[in-house]
Parts: sequence; C-alpha cells; structure tokens
Amino acid sequence: MTENAWNPVVKNVAIFEKPLNTKPVRAYDFRLFFILSGGVALEAEGEKKLKLSPGNFCLIPPGLSYRLKGEYCKLFTVAFDLSGENAEPIPAVPADEFDAEKIGTADLSPFDHFVFVEDMNAERDGFLEMHKIFLSAAGKYRARLSAMLKLFLIHLAEMTDEDALPPRLVEALDAYIRENAADDLTNTEVGAIFGYHPFYISQMLKKKMGITLKQYIIAYKLRTAHDMLHYTKKTTAEIAEETGFTDASYFTKSFKATYGMTPKEYRNTVADETP
Repeated sequence: MTENAWNPVVKNVAIFEKPLNTKPVRAYDFRLFFILSGGVALEAEGEKKLKLSPGNFCLIPPGLSYRLKGEYCKLFTVAFDLSGENAEPIPAVPADEFDAEKIGTADLSPFDHFVFVEDMNAERDGFLEMHKIFLSAAGKYRARLSAMLKLFLIHLAEMTDEDALPPRLVEALDAYIRENAADDLTNTEVGAIFGYHPFYISQMLKKKMGITLKQYIIAYKLRTAHDMLHYTKKTTAEIAEETGFTDASYFTKSFKATYGMTPKEYRNTVADETP
C-alpha cells in the first residue's frame, strides 16, 4: 500500500502509567508504543526480547503476538488502522484466541512487520499533543489525529527504508546544488563530495523521487531559471549563464520540455503581472 492510499483512523490514544504484565496477545489493528519514562520488556513474535527505555518506539502490525512486562513504565500508545473503515476500538485478545480471518488480506506494507526505532524523542511533543486532542474530543478531532498520524507514518517509512538515501544527505545534496547551480556539476563530482558512488546516489534518487542525479541537478537549475524569468529583468542569456547552462539552445530545449514553452514565451505570459 502506498502512502497515497493511507487513510489512518485513530481508534484510541492513551498513556499507561502502571505495572505491566500481559500475557501474549494479538491485536486486530496497529499498535504504536513510545516510552515516556521508566522501562518495559517487550517480547514480539519473531524478535529478540527488547528492554524498552525512554525515547524507544515500536510499531506492531495486526496479528503479531506481543507481550509487555515491567514494574514501572509511562507508555504512550495509539491503536489505529490504515483502511479508514472502522473507528471503533477492538481490544487485543489472547494470542491463542485470535481470529486471523478478521483482518483479511489487506496490504499492510510497508508496516507489515515489527518496527523498532531507538530514538524517537523528536516526536515526543507531537505524541503528547495527539493525546490531548483525543481526550478533548473537540470539533473534527479525529480528522486532525488522522492527518497528524499520516504525517508521522510517512516520516517513519522514510526513516526505516533501508534503501533510501538518509534525509540529511538529501538536504545537504539540495543545499550543495543550490550553492553551485551555476557550475557544471557532474555525478562524479557530487558523489566525491558526499562520499558515495555517483551511481548509488543516482539510483537512490531515482527510487525515491523518480529522477536521476543529473535530472535532479537540471530540475533545480530550471526552477531557478523559471523564477528569474518571472521576477527579474535579466536577459535569457544572462539567466542561462547564471544557472549553469553554457549552451543556450540546450537551455531553451530543456525549459520547453519542462514548462511547455520557451523561456521567451514564458516571460511574455508574465510580463504584465503586478507584484
């Protein structure tokens, strides 16, 4: 299931602050756990026993057996599903009483397996805000919770995608291209700067954004040229040079392929606009 199809429904948001000693259970929906303080032992089916401490986060998909045990733990938890079909909470049941047919064959990817993140403290305030909103039950609170949860799940999917470029690398790459857009940047040069093989960076960008490294560089240059045509009085030749297009005809051809008109035609369409 892609993020475009996600329609998360938050069924319950709670903070537990008491001893936990559950028997193995399975849930019919997703369970999100974040440790606020204290600690708890987690046994999840197919995983090594984990000792969860403050800042730790885990996500348990429907049907996976798990058990929580600890003397003291302040635990934030959310029960939700991705289908958007039923907002009614369904309690977890003893593992041996679980009816797998009730969850059907829905596509749960990329969260069809146990997810553990060691440090999720950056999301702490957001989790606590979700709890406040759920308790208030004011206005369109479920829609707000759904939107907040979807943003978090997108972030989580990016964090846990082993094949994706690290978000900080993408940010640094974008900043480097902005600062050096006028230069004749090459895949080899960019790869050397960031310590990755240029083919790897290009392939990961292709997978994540649908474009290669070369296309990523050209797209940024064209966006810059587009804004300069709109908001400055510089000539087309000056703009082409400043954005790193040494060949004027290639600049015109690339701009038209992206925006459906030549740089001159585009400038004419915005010439009479007032700021």
